[in-house]
Amino acid sequence: MKNNILVIADDLTGANDTGVMFAENGFSTILQVNSDYLHQTDFSQAEVFTVSTDARPVGEKAVQLTKSAVEAGLQNGIEQIYLKIDSTMRGSVAYQIEGALQAWRLRYPDAKAVICPAYPEMGRTIEQGHLYVNGIPVHETASGRDPICPVPSASMDKLLPQAEIISGFTSEQELQHMITTSAATQLAVDAKTAQDLTLIANVIAQLGNQIIPVGSAGLAQVLKKSANKPASHHSFALSRALILVTSVHEISQAQVDEYIATTGGKTIVFSPHPSQLINATISEPALKQQLKALINCSKENVIIRANPAKINAAGNINEIARTISGYLADLGKYCLDHAAFDTLILFGGDGAAALLARLPVYEMKILHAVVAGVPLCRIAGDTYQGLKVMTKSGGFGDKQLLSNIMQQHSNK
Repeated sequence: MKNNILVIADDLTGANDTGVMFAENGFSTILQVNSDYLHQTDFSQAEVFTVSTDARPVGEKAVQLTKSAVEAGLQNGIEQIYLKIDSTMRGSVAYQIEGALQAWRLRYPDAKAVICPAYPEMGRTIEQGHLYVNGIPVHETASGRDPICPVPSASMDKLLPQAEIISGFTSEQELQHMITTSAATQLAVDAKTAQDLTLIANVIAQLGNQIIPVGSAGLAQVLKKSANKPASHHSFALSRALILVTSVHEISQAQVDEYIATTGGKTIVFSPHPSQLINATISEPALKQQLKALINCSKENVIIRANPAKINAAGNINEIARTISGYLADLGKYCLDHAAFDTLILFGGDGAAALLARLPVYEMKILHAVVAGVPLCRIAGDTYQGLKVMTKSGGFGDKQLLSNIMQQHSNK
């Protein structure tokens, strides 16, 4: 892949955990928080840009969101894109691919999308056209029960009706032949091992701009090439962290539970009922008064946590979820404006994007991964300059992830 790369992701945590793959390999990498600002971006600032379209939960609207992001990249001289999708195929993946192809094929009329969300290192594999998480069909896992974007099937041809399934290849030459001779513009490729991903990446590199790589951070990890210098991993310490958990994914909730039950026993935890957040015009003053008292009564870390309790509210579940994430982000900003924190830890893409938009932060420099799947960024700007930011996808990581990060980097 060439050095002038634009990563287009469907949520902010995905943009970040893929961008960090390039930063780790020595490329200067900038996270653009909102794709609306791509047309104003100075693409000479870095070698790799990564951006979120927030397209995951919006269905068919993802076509235009993705198309617009690709068009902005092309207009600014981008020579290669990477379409980052969820490793468990949550959300509007088929529409994102359609939008990317519509824009890219105006420049490269014969372009095809090669699709492989597999991430074997994290237990995501594609075998005989079916997606598994730790050996379990994806629709039988937490991703199949996702309250916002549940995955209905493990079959890639059901998830991507326009794609041809490619299985059974044993060499780069064979895979390349299967791709180039296919009449399909979308090709979903098996990958069970890291070696399989490397083989796919090598073929994509050989075919160049005629291919849109579509995958998770797993494929991005092997597509990248080394820059002239490796990433620098400076040690850092957390003095006081604000942990905003807007994801109700059971994995994120379990990580918070584990931290509170172990090393985070003194942490301030604030978890409003979702009905309070839906009715924020009534409850907001009281919630902020309570929160102010809590964050100023001690210097411990603070968790603002989505409450997974079910609510009876009319309307689109995706819109309700975003509304709740937005109000939790409001509470996060209130904390930053009324107490001193040196670190933000954000679980869940919608809430991360909402908080950064409210600060407002438009871009961050991606430094390196704290642990796999958790990038560390730094804000450049006035009010929040120097604030460290970590992001994590809601469904990512083992139960000890948050506990391990806090134990290894806390200076308390």
